[in-house]
Amino acid sequence: MISLLSPFEWAYLSGVKLHQWLYSAGIWKVRTLAKPVVSVGNLTAGGTGKTPTVIALGEMLLASGYKISVLLRGYKGAYKRGTLLVSDGRRILSSPEMAGDEALVISRSLPEAIVAVGKNRAKVGEMIERTFNVNLHLLDDGFQHLRLSRALNLLLIDTTDPFGGGHLLPLGRLREPLRGASRADAVVLTRTNHGQDYARLLDCLKKVNPQFPCFKVQQTLNFGDEQGTAVSNSPHSFAGTIAFAGIANPGQFYGSLRALGVNLVYGISFPDHHRYTLRDLEKIRRKCLETDVQLVVTTEKDRENLGHLSLDPLRLVVAKVVFEFDEPMELLELIKKKARPVAE
Repeated sequence: MISLLSPFEWAYLSGVKLHQWLYSAGIWKVRTLAKPVVSVGNLTAGGTGKTPTVIALGEMLLASGYKISVLLRGYKGAYKRGTLLVSDGRRILSSPEMAGDEALVISRSLPEAIVAVGKNRAKVGEMIERTFNVNLHLLDDGFQHLRLSRALNLLLIDTTDPFGGGHLLPLGRLREPLRGASRADAVVLTRTNHGQDYARLLDCLKKVNPQFPCFKVQQTLNFGDEQGTAVSNSPHSFAGTIAFAGIANPGQFYGSLRALGVNLVYGISFPDHHRYTLRDLEKIRRKCLETDVQLVVTTEKDRENLGHLSLDPLRLVVAKVVFEFDEPMELLELIKKKARPVAE
């Protein structure tokens, strides 16, 4: 692969190697929090399902008695000064404009978790430990965040596009070469299907690390109105639909809708983490008028980025991506083994 890299990929790879070397040589210091950290990350840029994985893990840990926090970078959020508390485990204290859409989606899905954002997630964790009684941190998008030590490193691989086209950024979506998977303690295959064989993909990964355990998750979509009230998942109630999405992989979202039997007439894509304007909504309304469609579907993240804007008189349905682990108890046991039991 290295011999086939373009000059742009070579430049990117050089930066990746320097970044990793600075930590491995001890020139840049790795920080360790008092409480264990479970990292969720990937090798590719966006679209592997980090947010629904963090939510699924958070729900499992909270149900098992853990008191957790979620540490995020706050990507595309306006807050840049340090640490921003998004949820104190009782109420939401910030907005998607300040904290980023992912932090708000996680806070709404895990209302008992402490959620905070900041570029330096070690400092975010230290603030949480000073202020709240937590016994485990979930580090969102942490595979390349080498500044913070972790008890368990979970690597997500999206089975629909495992290696981002096989090229490093900027030509592909790989953040680092595949050998980086050797840092993982376990692999999580996302968007799997029951009965499908992933032996070839696993063989490829085990060439890098033959020892790590592998877990699988299936994706489902649950639908709600703008206030979060559940609506029918029957595809017959979605006849004649336009979808819009400003996420890393909108095609995967549209494909999931069609797989459910939704009659998706048209998909309108925006840049990842796009903040919507009145002009954007007019574009959606015009397409609905052209196609005689009254129903519009979008994602949770996009709903956050709509803010107070409304698509009235069109009906807006919000699709929530839900991940379910094939073997949740085995994963929970691995977390307990690596990150210590709840009782301390």
